[in-house]
Amino acid sequence: MNRQQKEDVVKQLQHDFSESQASFVVDYRGLSVEQMQKLRKELREKGGSLKVAKVRLMKRAVEQVDNAESLTPYLKDQLALVFSKEEPPAVAKVLYDFAQDNEQLQMVAGYLDSELLTKEAIVSIAKLPSKEVLYAKLCGTLKAPAVGLVNVLNQHVLQLVRILKHIGEQKK
Repeated sequence: MNRQQKEDVVKQLQHDFSESQASFVVDYRGLSVEQMQKLRKELREKGGSLKVAKVRLMKRAVEQVDNAESLTPYLKDQLALVFSKEEPPAVAKVLYDFAQDNEQLQMVAGYLDSELLTKEAIVSIAKLPSKEVLYAKLCGTLKAPAVGLVNVLNQHVLQLVRILKHIGEQKK
């Protein structure tokens, strides 16, 4: 790899960092080519991408991105970067699920909204429900007071009907 190619890789990584909502550092040692292809496919489906580069080039890219230099101590050995442009929890879930099935994949660290994420933080983000489920819970919570009010009002009407029915049965 000549100097120009290395500069292009660094620029591409910087672009990926700046365009992504979140970035994750993963150790992929021991994964087969088929497993890597499967992981890349799953990540693409959720709006993510996996990039493999030399650690030295990753460090240069991270140094030139605002607030991303906190990832520098984690950039050691054979690593890959996973970028999430759309929905970071979905990409974190793909990584978590893939790591559960394939012990060779290890999550190292992450970067979300200018904050460093530890492995534990990535796991907790991965365990969050999907956006649709959270929207449904929010709608249910917002709807609950109105449903309760309707039920209370219906109980008064039903009580009146029961009383009238009881009076009607006594007159017979």
